[in-house]
Amino acid sequence: MLSKLNFNNNTNRNSKIIQRNLLAIEQQNSQQIKKNYQEPTSNSLNITKKINNGQKSIIEDMYSIKQIKAGIGNKINIDFVDSSKLKFPSSKENDIPYNINIIRNKGIRILNNVYQSKYDFGKYNCTGLGDFIRGCYFILEFCDKHGFQPKIIFNNCISKFLHIKTHKLDLIENVLRSIDFFTSNNIRSYNIQNGEILDPIKNNTHIMSEFVEYMGKSPVYYSNVFMFCNSFPMEDNIPEKHKEYMKSILESTQEMKQYVYDTLGELKLSIKEYNVIHVRSGDTYLKNETTIFGAKYIEKLKVAIRSDIRFNGQEYLIVADNNYIKIALKNIFPSFKIFIKEITHFGEGVVLEEEKVKNSLVDFYLLSFAKAIFSYSYYEHGSGFSCWCAKTYNIPYMCRHVK
Repeated sequence: MLSKLNFNNNTNRNSKIIQRNLLAIEQQNSQQIKKNYQEPTSNSLNITKKINNGQKSIIEDMYSIKQIKAGIGNKINIDFVDSSKLKFPSSKENDIPYNINIIRNKGIRILNNVYQSKYDFGKYNCTGLGDFIRGCYFILEFCDKHGFQPKIIFNNCISKFLHIKTHKLDLIENVLRSIDFFTSNNIRSYNIQNGEILDPIKNNTHIMSEFVEYMGKSPVYYSNVFMFCNSFPMEDNIPEKHKEYMKSILESTQEMKQYVYDTLGELKLSIKEYNVIHVRSGDTYLKNETTIFGAKYIEKLKVAIRSDIRFNGQEYLIVADNNYIKIALKNIFPSFKIFIKEITHFGEGVVLEEEKVKNSLVDFYLLSFAKAIFSYSYYEHGSGFSCWCAKTYNIPYMCRHVK
């Protein structure tokens, strides 16, 4: 195993190999695009020679509007324009100066946000899928504002179930293993009012300058920088074009879609005609470290659910981070429907098992098809899994703190 120290010492010697491998990935993906233009299947690493003005038409990119519309069918309107044409609300928090040329002068043009189990040669574990989606919105916002190109890469078995893939990542294995974790966040405090968990109160004062500094210290591979970021987007209202972008990234394979449709059929549910009760009991249950629930906790959940929902013929599906709580709530609310399969945590250093990953993604897609989501979380920060699913797919959402 190559240590971080040895990797850093050998960076210059290996740079040509890395560039050649990156180019091989790009060429392989480009040939695939030309061969099957109507059905892109690769989240290609867009490696190109440096252009004098530092800009590149989005049409040349794998995520070009024309290609996504033709190949995926999502109506995406992504137009990363010159930052001088964008108008962002001014505030004292957002006026902290930062020098974007620190990034430009390093030749960085492509920001790759990578989701994998470990970072910095095993020093850091990844966080949950919802947190990663949140960080992707931060990256999209940053790229949109400053004219960089975003790439979202799933370097784990999740990619098996996604339509868009990045091929040949094994060619840059050491580059990916060396990714440093952007640990800064822009949260001032959690925001709980009358037991309801609202969007947190953000402090954007230093986040942009810290992110630029992080990028400035990151190694650059032929205009690419690879990172892990899960910061909150600075703006509260996520642009629809960014949501459409993430929908395209999260679109499942045809086989996965059919599996979800079959699951809906078994549950006798129709898309956008059911509500979801989502329960986040905590990582100890999700990781099967315990299966014991206290009677007081179950009672609190029962009271909270009864106060929030209507029983006038509405369909409800229970989605939870463990099967035990599903069964307990089913006994209390017999009309609720449940889907019993083994699931997993996508973060916290958990070894991902393919079948559990598949079932966890089924939960995500079942959430995305709901007409409303009622979430109940053990944590004060709520549940990123259901929250960022709801934001991405424009689903009415509420979350309560139940401990």
